Amino acid sequence: MEQLTDSTVTLDGKTYTLTELDQSCWQQLAEAPEAEKNSFKTMTVATCTHNGADARITVLRKVDPKRKYVWFHTDARAEKVIQLETFPNAGLLFWDAEKQVQLRLTVETRLHTDDFVADDQWAELSPSSRKLYLSEKKPGIELPAPYPGFPEQFTNELPSESASEAGRNNFAVIECRVLNMEYLHLSRQGQTRAMFQYEPVVKLSWLAP
Repeated sequence: MEQLTDSTVTLDGKTYTLTELDQSCWQQLAEAPEAEKNSFKTMTVATCTHNGADARITVLRKVDPKRKYVWFHTDARAEKVIQLETFPNAGLLFWDAEKQVQLRLTVETRLHTDDFVADDQWAELSPSSRKLYLSEKKPGIELPAPYPGFPEQFTNELPSESASEAGRNNFAVIECRVLNMEYLHLSRQGQTRAMFQYEPVVKLSWLAP
């Protein structure tokens, strides 16, 4: 690992080296999926298209700090699946308003639909999450009236476990191998910006805000 400087920064009363700051970011990411209140629980996923770029909010589902992987779920029929199959690289944007911290991750994605990765993560979903994959409509198609995203009989109730299995065919996992992560902390006392590169070699460096 190459660390371009051994200098430190003090944030919220705690001093960090580049390595420690990198580890702190991954710790917050790892805690987010299971936390009720964690600003990194949701993120913006930016994808490439033939006409430019596209972006949307998604839920962070799983994190592997050691291997530098994160995962999120989507409807297998969604437009972003087609975009990621064509352009596998994407950007993930996290924002913590309380801490005034932004993380920007550059990732290489891989789609999982009919394999053990998708099976395992589907098995962990609650009925309320599975309900969203029971839609008879392809995401993004035009409709004559508003549509809740699931069959009307589940408007005020959850599907049984057996009934929810009908959504499995529409379920996809997006695996993201993190190539680099950029950190930015905003403060009136001064901004802090750093780059944590993981591929093709590990290199940590401070950046000008």
